[in-house]
Amino acid sequence: MDSAATGAAFNFDDALPLSADGRRRWLTRADRRYWNAIGPFGGWTVALLLKAVLAEADHAGTPVAMTANLMAGLDDQPLALETRAVRQGRSMEFWTSELIQNGEPAAMAMVTLGQRRDTLSAHEAVFPEAPAPETIAKPERRGGPPFGAMFDMRPVFGTPPFAGDSGQSRTLAWARDAQARPIDYPLLACLADIFAPRIFYRASEFKPVSTVTMNVYFHATPAEMAAAGGDWILAEAQARRFESGFYDQHGALWTRDGVLLATTEQLCWFK
Repeated sequence: MDSAATGAAFNFDDALPLSADGRRRWLTRADRRYWNAIGPFGGWTVALLLKAVLAEADHAGTPVAMTANLMAGLDDQPLALETRAVRQGRSMEFWTSELIQNGEPAAMAMVTLGQRRDTLSAHEAVFPEAPAPETIAKPERRGGPPFGAMFDMRPVFGTPPFAGDSGQSRTLAWARDAQARPIDYPLLACLADIFAPRIFYRASEFKPVSTVTMNVYFHATPAEMAAAGGDWILAEAQARRFESGFYDQHGALWTRDGVLLATTEQLCWFK
């Protein structure tokens, strides 16, 4: 679902502009509203990489997975996106999406599209217990990177960042677009990176950190996303190991009625 379909204009849509510049090539720019410390946060980047593939008129199916490699920081200079249909079959399609700045690749994704069909449907993952988001007061925002203002977050479980080593990094929070924009696959990809870096829950002071590679597995059907609309999403994340300047992160995104929309894995670098 996009702004044209709903008759509304959302900041998230405005922040992901694509202008055709020939076959399989798009021009765009970074949006300061989705800025992190020194550039756009990773969720913006992966959403843009996915949107470029979905903008291609000959794509078929819906996203089932993507792997994004974030290879360099981005700034305000113009950006280009180049897509490639690596293989298009009847059931699956495999695309690449490459983000280029100053003539150099800055990020790249492999996007897998699939034709969804009626099959066995079951949940083995356990929906975390959480109070309704309406019962949780919105935390007062005190500084932080600009992109934080583009989302509404209501913490459920976990110590605050930089509170010292609590012995674990698991957090649980309700999250949604600040304008309650209806969810679609690019926004779902963006929300898969909404979690604060896990190192912030094991260290008492700020440490430079960046996502190196990120996988998103899209379990949600279009009908499930339409049912969710702009409602709250329950976001759960935890690291497994911190070692030698790298750590991993597993995350899951759920609707309030327990539908698993997406799972995600990251490998992050930290100093």
